[in-house]
Amino acid sequence: MGQHEDWTSEFLGMSGKGTTTPESVVFAWIAEIEDLAVDRANGTIPTGPLGDPIGKVYVTPDGRDLRQLLEKFLRGAVAYSQGIDDYLDDDTEGKGILSPNTRDGSSPYTVLEHQWDEGFGYFGAARDYLDYTDDEVAGSGGREAYRQGFHDTNGDGVIDLNSEFNFGHATNAAKRDRASVVPTNFSAQAMNGFLRGRAIIAAAGESLTAPELADLREARDEAAAGWENAIAATVVHYANAVLRDMSAFGTPGYDFLAHAKHWSELKGFILSLQFSRFSKLDDSQLEQVNDLVGAGPVLPNADVAAIQAYRSGLDSLKDILQTAYGFDAANMGNEQGAEGW
Repeated sequence: MGQHEDWTSEFLGMSGKGTTTPESVVFAWIAEIEDLAVDRANGTIPTGPLGDPIGKVYVTPDGRDLRQLLEKFLRGAVAYSQGIDDYLDDDTEGKGILSPNTRDGSSPYTVLEHQWDEGFGYFGAARDYLDYTDDEVAGSGGREAYRQGFHDTNGDGVIDLNSEFNFGHATNAAKRDRASVVPTNFSAQAMNGFLRGRAIIAAAGESLTAPELADLREARDEAAAGWENAIAATVVHYANAVLRDMSAFGTPGYDFLAHAKHWSELKGFILSLQFSRFSKLDDSQLEQVNDLVGAGPVLPNADVAAIQAYRSGLDSLKDILQTAYGFDAANMGNEQGAEGW
């Protein structure tokens, strides 16, 4: 209900469309962690590509960080999907932004306000998000009272998780903005769309007029674009991280656990892009970029041809995203994964 695809047959999983569902992928990863934990408890410690014992129970010998896969995939399959493809969509009468603007039972808000606010909640921004700098949202500096990504705005001595804390996608958008070589403002793009839409709803009567609904769609599109841009930029960020990891093959600086982490974050975010009807990537492009990332990283014990082919594939992935999203070339990074996001 409310989803633009039947995910039992249309999900682009680890091995192509229709081979798995979002739910089965999550359960499979959890089962893998369980098996790894049991083996470790019984004294069987897996080794990485260079023969070293793997120090994390959730990292597989083939280079997948199951903790990161679960976290980043669920951000897309739950938060992004519910926010954009359910509560903010307009493809089902009486649902999303086509909901009536009448009182929601005995609640102090309308049905439409409820839908819009749920969508905003899945983005994860504090109510005064625009009062933070990108560094502060990212937890990377700024004013003492803001620098951990939250702030006691009403001064009551506690942090209200409903309104004074930045979560998930909202934090991620600020991270990409602060790291842009050519400035971006995905965080403000999303937040301004949310604020504008909420003001339209609050000012409207019980049924939105055609111009009001058109304005609300525009506000939703602005919020959705900022949100999707941030996810796509994060795919670029982790593609660059994987390229840098691969550049360290054969050197003392190579870190298998970091490589597994970065690849798994890349895969989790690339899978997320399919969960929006408004994606700037069409179905064939979604399949293409998913295939380029693959079902696991190419590790340093692979042959030279496989390593080079995978690196070329990540460069192609970045080219596809740059064209689709209009990202500035300076933010895309070079063939070594440096000088960009």
